[in-house]
Amino acid sequence: MDNVTRQGIRRLMSLPVPGDLRGCEAQPLIIPDVPFSDGTKHDMAVLATMANMIYAYDIHNGKLLWKTMIGTPVKGSKKIDMYTINDHWGILSTPVIDPDTLTLYCVSWSSPDSTVARANHSMHMIGLSDGRELHPAISLEGATYEPGHGFPPQKFQSIARKQRSALLLTNIKGIKTVFLGCGSVSENDGQARGWVVAVDVKTFTVSAAFATAVKFSGGGIWQAGQGLSADSKGFLYCMTGNGSFDGKTDWGECILKLQYTPPKNATSGVIKVMDWWSPFSDAGRVGKDPSLPHIEEGGDLAPSNMNGADDMDLGSGGPVCIEEFGIVAGAGKDGILYVTNMNKMGKTTNKSFLNPAANYGKLKSPPIWFTFFPGFQTSPFPQDVSKLNFLFNGLTHHQHSTPVVYDSPVHGKMLFNWGENGNLRAWTIDHTGKVTYLACSAETASPQAPLATNGGMPGGMLSFSCNGKNAGTGLVWALIPLGDANKQLTPGILSCYDADNFANFPDGSKQIRLLWRSSDWGLDFTHPKFNVPVVSGGKIFVPTYDARIDVYGLA
Repeated sequence: MDNVTRQGIRRLMSLPVPGDLRGCEAQPLIIPDVPFSDGTKHDMAVLATMANMIYAYDIHNGKLLWKTMIGTPVKGSKKIDMYTINDHWGILSTPVIDPDTLTLYCVSWSSPDSTVARANHSMHMIGLSDGRELHPAISLEGATYEPGHGFPPQKFQSIARKQRSALLLTNIKGIKTVFLGCGSVSENDGQARGWVVAVDVKTFTVSAAFATAVKFSGGGIWQAGQGLSADSKGFLYCMTGNGSFDGKTDWGECILKLQYTPPKNATSGVIKVMDWWSPFSDAGRVGKDPSLPHIEEGGDLAPSNMNGADDMDLGSGGPVCIEEFGIVAGAGKDGILYVTNMNKMGKTTNKSFLNPAANYGKLKSPPIWFTFFPGFQTSPFPQDVSKLNFLFNGLTHHQHSTPVVYDSPVHGKMLFNWGENGNLRAWTIDHTGKVTYLACSAETASPQAPLATNGGMPGGMLSFSCNGKNAGTGLVWALIPLGDANKQLTPGILSCYDADNFANFPDGSKQIRLLWRSSDWGLDFTHPKFNVPVVSGGKIFVPTYDARIDVYGLA
């Protein structure tokens, strides 16, 4: 912190990612000491792009070490994204690196003629020393889930999928496995559903799959780009979006705890739901019988029901897992934080929605307004959940991605989050699940977005750094847009905040101190929507929509 305030920050260099107009939707990955055939070692930044290109750069001198293309990307269109920000769709999700084998795993979306009709999602295994594929890519098309309950097998269909959620690499029962989560290109399509697919690293085959909807549709897993989370016991956690729910085969608007059982002998691998909790049904949110498993009139996810404040989408954020407290917490488009008991989430049923108080009572602590505060007179856990369908001050306040967790030597366990059209907010959380507000920033996200369009997306995308456990060294790094980064290209701002030491607003409330801001120094870039700044080795790697990654360091 002292270095930031004393020396300041400057842009050291930019790492180009040519091939499409925007560049990386995937987070930059940093890996040290990668050996090359000439005997050299490099601290490497790996950048995966929407053009299905992967670039490896030396992070110290910006030298391009290698690049590789893993398929022809899909041409962008309004059917994929109605605002056509991206001209191509290729590697959308953040890859994952196995540091033991120096191997990169990533998912491409590619098509021989660039059309969606012939597009395919494939998993790739890339060697970091030279960028070569270590194994032929495996297609995810046709990955199969057996739902039971008298329903036929479900098949993964690339044409309907949008694979935004980052990849997760875990070691479960001694078997390394990569997990990927999927949503859908269109929520209003009958094929819309969430998927989790497991790939066994040793055999490099699809080893299990799970779909979040069988009877109806929905339940996408996108989490604004965050991947699934895993605990030390090998359980997986995710949050799902708009969709049908029955607590058996359909899992819309849920925090889910999943268990993966690897294949053994002739037995197939299995992913199944072990526990879950849901705050509401989509039917209840639009004023219908809340115990209904889906919205009947006008289709499962009727467009007329999915506008403005009615677009509930719990899975717009990802889960925060605090294993030492037994907590899995998360917030979505309502901006409400739900803190579940990791070991006993509650197993919500359709009938649970008829008694919201009892359903909320299964939580570790009561829900709280997390991204904004509409006043004490407005409850974050109402008896009638349709009362949550409002836009405070005419603005959306969605939570995107995942809050940052910090063990502060000053305040204890902390959470930081930054919702749409709001400000950075700091909290404490204890072993009982109690979440207590501490402070907020003076700066807001999307300050130039017009009120007439309900403000802008996506709020602040956060990362964190500190100098070990030294008191007073915690820094929150944030990327925010000036306008609406969902609908248009808009300038972005990189900011750095003091995580431990607060100032005071004139009314005496606590203010999170701004230490440095890129816009104050004329450092311009186009905001990268759901991407995050990455801090490593004293450098900050900032994705942009300018076909480059900017690298910052001390001035």
